[in-house]
Amino acid sequence: MVDEHRKQLLSQILGYRVALRRYLRKFATRADEVDDLVQEAYVRVCAMPEGQVVESPRALIFRIARNLAVDRARQVSAQATDAVADFEPLNVSSPVSAPEDQVDADRRFESFCAVVDELPPICRRVFILRKVYQLSHEEIAAVLGMAHSTIEKHVAKGLVRCRNRLRELGALDEPDAETLWKRSDEKSV
Repeated sequence: MVDEHRKQLLSQILGYRVALRRYLRKFATRADEVDDLVQEAYVRVCAMPEGQVVESPRALIFRIARNLAVDRARQVSAQATDAVADFEPLNVSSPVSAPEDQVDADRRFESFCAVVDELPPICRRVFILRKVYQLSHEEIAAVLGMAHSTIEKHVAKGLVRCRNRLRELGALDEPDAETLWKRSDEKSV
């Protein structure tokens, strides 16, 4: 029941992607900033504790995204005074990805979220804390009350399951054998 509720919540929230991107354009000037904010908002929803009741998925995702945008604006404001000599942001040529690349990136991100959501509950929680929030094994062990070795096993299991499932879905870019061979030749030179 909880997994079904979680899938329904994620499905609803993913449906607001276009509206959320439009809303976040008020706070971020570059498309990649908007994408980063959307992705971080989805990650925060995925990391929510199971069983948490959400009355309005739309309000939840928009509030999370707004808070992230405000936090990012504060960081940028603080950094602006720290790096006066940094002229790189003035570069007028910006690498904007092609629309088909953006669609592909969106598809892969949604696949990744769905795959992470398929992990067993404890494994998913440990995986998100480690790979998304980048907590150390010690910090995760303290939060969840688990042994360090258990944390390592859940992270490894999460990585393997995500990789295998993303391969099945065709959402994982893996170099072919010839590319790998060329890379190994370049390293040996």
